[in-house]
Amino acid sequence: MYADLEKQTSKLPKKILVVCTGNTCRSPMAEAMLRESFRSLSGKGGRDGADIQVISAGLAAPEGEPASRLAVEVMKERNLDISGHRARSITRQLVEDADLILTMTAGHKRSLVAMYPEAEGKVFSMKEFAAGAGGKPGDGDGPGGGGGDIPDPFGGSIEAYRAAADEIGDAVERIISRFKGIESCGARGMVSMRVALGSDHGGYLLKEHLKSILDDMGVVYEDFGTFSEESVDYPDIGLEVARRVARGEFDRGVLICGTGIGMSIAANKIPGIRASLCQDTVTARLAREHNDANVLTLGGRIIGPVVAEEILKVWLSTPFSGGRHARRIEKITLAEGGR
Repeated sequence: MYADLEKQTSKLPKKILVVCTGNTCRSPMAEAMLRESFRSLSGKGGRDGADIQVISAGLAAPEGEPASRLAVEVMKERNLDISGHRARSITRQLVEDADLILTMTAGHKRSLVAMYPEAEGKVFSMKEFAAGAGGKPGDGDGPGGGGGDIPDPFGGSIEAYRAAADEIGDAVERIISRFKGIESCGARGMVSMRVALGSDHGGYLLKEHLKSILDDMGVVYEDFGTFSEESVDYPDIGLEVARRVARGEFDRGVLICGTGIGMSIAANKIPGIRASLCQDTVTARLAREHNDANVLTLGGRIIGPVVAEEILKVWLSTPFSGGRHARRIEKITLAEGGR
């Protein structure tokens, strides 16, 4: 699942299929929110986000039925009109034509894959895809509570529809943020970013390896040492890199020691620094989306070079989500003295 998810987030899809049960509540709402959100997303290769086609269908849809009255009302509250929607049943052609398929629940995903096994690599529950790689294949539960199902409001009150729409909206926000991130990343695609790089002796070899990855990505960086495997004190390098980032001389910092813990502790002593110790791509992505982490720390003796490469790429390419997370970051800034 991890490899499939990373593949799907490496480029903008041409066609997205959203699937629920009856195609009258959740999937029409998700279809409308995704379509509207993609309008503001500039695509790669000269393709605009508005060119991305988003459609929906149901595993047991009453063909031709309109969207639920309460779903229409809740979408109207969001300035979206789904009154013209008509339910359609899933077909092999719809599945084959889609580049990415998002289901409302893990159960929908399992059913769809059972019906069309060849589509397995492009089918994800919506929350699973929004949260990132993680969890057991098919369960839809990502780390940190990011996975799970979007509840069916059918037959419920308008509050139930609003709650489902809120969950869909949060997932859409994460998905759009992810696709925004890939536009700024890639071969020679991040030349405007400046990174301060540093390690102690325990992270020296991994640091040297990651320098070639930064070169391939087109990232401008400066190496603050260490420059051999001879023993040094990690605070000396970690604090220097953190100060450079805090002063605005660099956009981000990357620090590596044996475990990543020491560098994280040291860097976070500098006001304005939010250093995140990451050991997988999920925490790397969420550190950027939720915490606006400006320093990445890695454990050179804990993770291998391939995993470190994946973490680095995700961390550098993921934008901060803002919104409610910005309010929380502001509280941290005030605690540091209002810097």
